[in-house]
Amino acid sequence: MDNVTTFLTEFVSGLHPLVQFVAVFAIGIVPFLESQIGSFIGVFTGVPIVLAVLAAIAGNLLALAIAAKLGSAAARKVAVRRDPAKSRGRDKVMAKVNQFGVPVASLLGPFVLATALSTFIMIGAGLNRKKVLIWQVIAVIAWGLIFTVLGLAARAALT
Repeated sequence: MDNVTTFLTEFVSGLHPLVQFVAVFAIGIVPFLESQIGSFIGVFTGVPIVLAVLAAIAGNLLALAIAAKLGSAAARKVAVRRDPAKSRGRDKVMAKVNQFGVPVASLLGPFVLATALSTFIMIGAGLNRKKVLIWQVIAVIAWGLIFTVLGLAARAALT
């Protein structure tokens, strides 16, 4: 495993920092990968820590912004209808929000659903956009940092 880690580190360190940033940023955009997996993979493969964390979080925040915009549009459309469409994912997220509130649902949400999807659902359901966004941003940053530490630990354990 040491050879694989060494190969990855040497390969990634040979890439231009902009390419490293874009690669980790792209991982951060993808639902279910987000800042967690982006920062983990980034630091594990040898991307400089600050670059990996910023890229993963920035990618995840872009996905969050898009989801918030779409969620607001959905909320406006739902407001004119009496019976909003039901979905299993929406029901799971809203059950957690009703049980724990927006802060806990945002912080623990990545265990249930992608951050961007839960943002879309919460805002689309009519929850306070500002409150949802603040807590989702906090969650993205916190999980990105936690997985950075895990990525560093995994890399140290394998070298």
